[in-house]
Amino acid sequence: MNVKRILCPSDFSDCSRGALEFAIELAQRLGASIRIVHVFQLPQYAGFEDGLAMAAASAEIFTTLRKKAEEQLRAELELCRTAGVTATAEQVDGVPHAEIVRLSEQADLVVMGTHGRTGLPRLVLGSAAERVVRLAKCPVLTVPSPEHRKR
Repeated sequence: MNVKRILCPSDFSDCSRGALEFAIELAQRLGASIRIVHVFQLPQYAGFEDGLAMAAASAEIFTTLRKKAEEQLRAELELCRTAGVTATAEQVDGVPHAEIVRLSEQADLVVMGTHGRTGLPRLVLGSAAERVVRLAKCPVLTVPSPEHRKR
């Protein structure tokens, strides 16, 4: 298999950082490039009772969150460049697993972290990694969270 384009989703957690470090090592060995993507999911609200005031406050919060994400993406991009790996970074809006699956059509490999949630947290929060593994258009390599690697 010829891996030249690695997609590495990031939510800026320690788990995602571990996956990025793994992707960087793979990219160095394979001569591949990395596309880092952060999927920004807008929360869904039912019944805005405070109307415009609530919407304005939310817009300000979202702007701040997007700027913070841009800073974190730049730091991850710099990590790649310092390691001598060609990389790009971007933010997209949408449902994380759906956007990662969509972007997997343009990749040879997805490298992503998995938080390793079980039980009720997994049922409530779902597993983006599990959905991506099932639906991606290319192979997916999951990297366990740092606390699960220590076990």
